[in-house]
Amino acid sequence: MRAQGEPYTCGSTSKTAPSPDTSAGRAVDARRRCTPLAGDRYSPARMVDLYHRLEGYDEVKGLLGGTDEDVLLALRGKPALLRIPAVDHPDGGRKASAPARMVACLLHGNEDSGFRAVLRLLRTGARYPFDLWVFIGNVRAASQAGWFAHRFLDDQEDFNRVWGLHPPTTRMRRCAEAVLTELAGADLEACVDLHNNTGNNPFYAIVPVRTPASLSLAATCSDTVLLWNLRAHTLMEALSRRCPTVAVECGLPGLSDNAAFAERVLDRFLAAPRFTGRPRVPSRMVDMTVRVEVRPEVPFAVGLALGDEIDFVLRPGLDAHNFGMLFAGTELGRVHPGTAMPLCATDMRGTEVTDRFFAVDADGLLTVREDLTPVMMTTTVVQIRRDCLFYIARNRSGPASTPLNADRAAR
Repeated sequence: MRAQGEPYTCGSTSKTAPSPDTSAGRAVDARRRCTPLAGDRYSPARMVDLYHRLEGYDEVKGLLGGTDEDVLLALRGKPALLRIPAVDHPDGGRKASAPARMVACLLHGNEDSGFRAVLRLLRTGARYPFDLWVFIGNVRAASQAGWFAHRFLDDQEDFNRVWGLHPPTTRMRRCAEAVLTELAGADLEACVDLHNNTGNNPFYAIVPVRTPASLSLAATCSDTVLLWNLRAHTLMEALSRRCPTVAVECGLPGLSDNAAFAERVLDRFLAAPRFTGRPRVPSRMVDMTVRVEVRPEVPFAVGLALGDEIDFVLRPGLDAHNFGMLFAGTELGRVHPGTAMPLCATDMRGTEVTDRFFAVDADGLLTVREDLTPVMMTTTVVQIRRDCLFYIARNRSGPASTPLNADRAAR
């Protein structure tokens, strides 16, 4: 057996006999056995083939001594699932006084705010009256070809589009399925999944299932709530079948103020009483109604000139209108005269509604036909191709029982 705190790694070819895994209460077979790795500063404690599995601060603390980027290196390209046991059962032998809570981050490798906030939390060594589960997602995309440079890599799927997606034919789908299987026994009360946008947006929470508990959780995190009407195989959708789950969008990545907002979200989430009973109501709710994409066959650019290789140019700075208004007649971009509509808009039932919202005139000017509220508009060709250009939303404002004015001031 290893000494306390001795670094070790996981190999798939170990011939060592199975040994008991006392912290997790189960046996680990020889193919997944962890053995000491001489000379390394740190190696994650257990790896269930597809992800690292760490239990308690004794196994986590060696990971946290360097920079945030050092943590990515130590994880060696694999996700990590951590459990910090509740204060009243440090050895895992007694039941927590409250159901567990969960925090997820870095499902997209270019979204660093939540990851940095989670590491700040773990470095405090804080314990709670409930088990705290933490999932760190696409470590490979966050650490290859630059720090936090890729939403996902070319040989990967989007890690936030594979949860509950069958059949589990890829490594990411198998990882998602294995994590969900392990979490099935966690008695989760609530989960917050931290993200960033690639365009200018206010801070907001996303609710996949509208219930009093999920709205109360969302209002704990942000003043503004977006009601999610897609079925996109996201983590929040998969977990919302078990407990209230929201995604929280923390603005643009790479900004210290936005990482600080993510920290405040975690502080409020982990300090909040249970999310049942009299619900908190967000100050503003918006409902996604239409998804807007650039047609896949159309070569396009943002802020450049039309040319032989570019058939559609988007006007730069449109993301400044996110959660605001684009009024009828607003210019979105240009195409070569005589070119067909380069956008495709579909409602939540899959019906195309492009002609209702957008028009192209004889000179190639693309404009908005009626006033609309864009949300999640992004500004890079790569992200537009990998997701969409923006969504159209409608306001569903209601009275706020507990406004969160501190974050209004921060914005």
